[in-house]
Amino acid sequence: MKPYYIISGLELNDNNRGTAALGYGAFFFLHKFHGTIDLTPIRIFIYIRPWKLRFRKPKKETLNVGNKAVVLRNFYISFFDYWIFKNAPFLSKLTKTARILKKVSFAAAINGGDGFSDIYGTEAFEHRLFITRLALKKKIPLIILPQTLGPFKDNSNLETAKAILKYASKIYVRDDKFISTLSSWQIPFELTKDLSYYMKPEKVDIETKPGAIGLNISGLCYSNEFKDLSGQFDLYPSLIFRIINYFQKKNKHIYLISHSYNYDNPEISNDDLQATRDVYNKLKDKTNVQLIDRNLNAPQTKYIISRCDFFIGTRMHACFAAIFTKTPLFGLAYSYKYEGSFRYMGLENNYTSILNIKEDQIDDVISKIDDKYVEYLKNN
Repeated sequence: MKPYYIISGLELNDNNRGTAALGYGAFFFLHKFHGTIDLTPIRIFIYIRPWKLRFRKPKKETLNVGNKAVVLRNFYISFFDYWIFKNAPFLSKLTKTARILKKVSFAAAINGGDGFSDIYGTEAFEHRLFITRLALKKKIPLIILPQTLGPFKDNSNLETAKAILKYASKIYVRDDKFISTLSSWQIPFELTKDLSYYMKPEKVDIETKPGAIGLNISGLCYSNEFKDLSGQFDLYPSLIFRIINYFQKKNKHIYLISHSYNYDNPEISNDDLQATRDVYNKLKDKTNVQLIDRNLNAPQTKYIISRCDFFIGTRMHACFAAIFTKTPLFGLAYSYKYEGSFRYMGLENNYTSILNIKEDQIDDVISKIDDKYVEYLKNN
């Protein structure tokens, strides 16, 4: 048995707690279904400027994953070494890159949960394929971890995806959005839960009041300036204020919970906490509204969401945190990925699209939230 395996896209400290949740979940998933207990996870980094190596991650990191210590090895490879590996077939075997890959049992690709697609652009799609392309080149078994596949706007990207999926030794999907395409290509797959299901919540010292309402505000939608999705959420801020007002009238305590943010260096146009602070500061009436202004990790964020009696989320993995902790919820969908996931969970009536909504549609969204909230009250 080769001693290493690679989780492509692993980043437990990612700004997006959803992406981090996928990393935590991947460890549990691979241990349970692919027997990684005796294997060491590794990451590979390519560097150009060796004098900057001191700023990089240590060669070995001990990660706390569900109260278990996991030792992760980081390998640093010079761009020159990688270039020879990639472009000089007769010298390739002599490179550090080749020596490391020779010891890899398999690679498992997270792709950000929804990044095996060009909905965020071709550059973003290609950026996630570094380890996948190494696996193909060295014929290393490739596992596509549970995720949303597609859609693809560009036919060349679709052909790239097809080649990768045909090569993969195992494909897991978390929804049915790409199943017809996989079937038409005669590619086998397994439908299963999102990786974040396997991440255990971590208790944190934040108390919630009885009847607590959780609200996740997306910085992506609030800024309305994020890459290819810009300009589609003009009325999202108005909707958020209306939701807060709706629950204030019911005298409920509302907790504003961020799910994708950098506490010290906010990501422009995509930071939930920055958007949430702005909403909180603009509220003329802050009665019963609490801003969760803490640098929480993914398991802690899942715990806070689980302490709510009802949750409204925009970020997909904020919604998953509610679903997998059996917290009643309503989703504000801003992309393709919601439909399949919510339908797979039997929650096809628990979300609505907020893409390009008009002023007169805000009442409809509030009405749908009201229907699900009243349904929750009747059942509890």
